[in-house]
Amino acid sequence: MGNLLRLLSRDDNPKYDVFVDFENAQPTDMERESYEIVDEVLQYSKDILQELQTYKGAVNEIREAITNPRNDLYQTRAWEAVLPLVSKLKRFYEFSQQIDEVVPRILWELCSGPLPPAQHLHTQQALVKQFAEILDFVLKI
Repeated sequence: MGNLLRLLSRDDNPKYDVFVDFENAQPTDMERESYEIVDEVLQYSKDILQELQTYKGAVNEIREAITNPRNDLYQTRAWEAVLPLVSKLKRFYEFSQQIDEVVPRILWELCSGPLPPAQHLHTQQALVKQFAEILDFVLKI
């Protein structure tokens, strides 16, 4: 993996000229299985990102419930505010677990075998594109 990252790092004198066609990259037969597994995970990334960006929490409701522990109205409001957030947080966690499973798979496909790193980038452009989409998602969080 170090060779792949070294290849992608910015040098003053680049040693490789690798073009990745991010718009038209299609999986080859060799990478199709991994591509489909990763694609299934990535289809939820836009929704997850949107939910993360609009996540408000329930700070006020929780604060009121803690301040007024004997008031059933505040306790009910806090519970009703927190319950859907717990479901969201669970979904975020499960998505992070899926990302955690597919990243090593992509890196294994892009870094293993007899091919040099530049050849992997050239022949497995669909997986390179998916890896870039995962990085884009992670960096937007």
